[in-house]
Amino acid sequence: MSSLFQRPKLLAAAFFVAVIVYFLFLSLHDEFEDYVKVPFISNLSPPTSSLAGLVENVHTLPNADAYLPHFKAVTSLPSISLAEAKAGCTWKDEQGVNFMYGGDADWVIRERNESELSSHRSEWQSFITNNLIPYSRYSSRFSGRGIAVVAGNERTMKRVNVLLRALKRLNSSLPVEIHFYGDEVPASTQTEMLKLFPNLYFNDLSSSTNIIPTGFNYFLANFQFKTAAVLNSRFAEVLLLDSDNIPAIDPESLFESDTYREFGTLFWPDIARTRPNNPIWAITNTICIMDEYEQESGQLLVDKRRFFYHLQLAAWLNNENAAYYNRFLLGDKDMFRFAWHALKTRYGKPAKWLTSVGTLTEGSYCGHTFAQHHPDGRIAFLHGGLLKQIPNEVVRWQREVRGGVYQAYKRAGADERHVEVVKCGMRWDRGEYLPEERRNGTLPVWMCMDLYDVPARPIGEVLEGFEEVFEEVGGYWMLDE
Repeated sequence: MSSLFQRPKLLAAAFFVAVIVYFLFLSLHDEFEDYVKVPFISNLSPPTSSLAGLVENVHTLPNADAYLPHFKAVTSLPSISLAEAKAGCTWKDEQGVNFMYGGDADWVIRERNESELSSHRSEWQSFITNNLIPYSRYSSRFSGRGIAVVAGNERTMKRVNVLLRALKRLNSSLPVEIHFYGDEVPASTQTEMLKLFPNLYFNDLSSSTNIIPTGFNYFLANFQFKTAAVLNSRFAEVLLLDSDNIPAIDPESLFESDTYREFGTLFWPDIARTRPNNPIWAITNTICIMDEYEQESGQLLVDKRRFFYHLQLAAWLNNENAAYYNRFLLGDKDMFRFAWHALKTRYGKPAKWLTSVGTLTEGSYCGHTFAQHHPDGRIAFLHGGLLKQIPNEVVRWQREVRGGVYQAYKRAGADERHVEVVKCGMRWDRGEYLPEERRNGTLPVWMCMDLYDVPARPIGEVLEGFEEVFEEVGGYWMLDE
């Protein structure tokens, strides 16, 4: 009988010893840790700048893990106040700066208090310090160069087909990976698309095999898919493209540009600027920058081998914390930019600001497409973000009567002097010029981009024959619906 009573005690003792051995084993094997740990500054080599630990030209570091000592220094920097942050930008009201958010935004009317800003600054710094997924764990999951596209519903997949035809026409050898969610892209659709473009892959963002999980929002735009797509892509060097973006040149040349080789990134500019009192400046410990536009993420190029941790911060801002940050950032696009700002890392960008492309009808200009540039100055992409909201009756009339929707362009004289203010913005078009017999009832209004003080000129001056290319690759698919 005594042995029966002793057995539970022996089992308990054995279990206790096993637990101690298990945790001792984990402490000796870094690969079993859930998160990478940012090292202590005291173990580092001498700093290379006046701020202890910050690495000068940190964007040139060779791999993600080389950034970890720099991150420790970043999270140890003195905090700046909103007043200090906004003092970096001194625009005057009469300059007519085009800001992403209007003056009626709640954080513009009543600036966020320092306690709130400090709390959110501490949150991302804690994430960087304690919760980064180790690069070594997943570095074998991605390799090579390729294009990642987020798509899924019927209309976005039709736009993807246009993009694929454009790449094929350019004889591009870059593989393409489509990121969708759940059952959006059935196997039958994948099979049909592979016939058009054999060098094609598919990734379900809802799958548990992804590096970074993401959810689906049934009520709002799923901006978080784009940061997730970059991190979960099979490619090490990822060119992220929107489905409505058409390359004008083989995008593979971007990977060989001097700018990308140095910075490991290419971020393209948007039409708007970030307000000086936007809370994100102080939260990321960044002084407002006057020669910087917001980011336009219809195209983005990044080397994950170097910026695996930066991308995790962008995804953290855009996923778990989207409800907060989307109050003053417009989704994924500036989550990338401010992740780099937070981590005090410069990013690569083309010298030229965007060029507006659109229609010119009876003196009325409607910019519907952003022409974005290669670092060498050529137009590299035509991102038709506003084209898709123009009524089909208007598109059909422009095509049949006026030669198409790619007629004119506007390019600022200061397109390489980003500190200068260009008066620009969005305006409503009601299509008064459309003949009554071409109308199908009352037309809805749509938005056009405009550079107000810049004259419209024929598109052929900067991009010859793109209307014919647009026809050839099936750009007018919407007229067949």
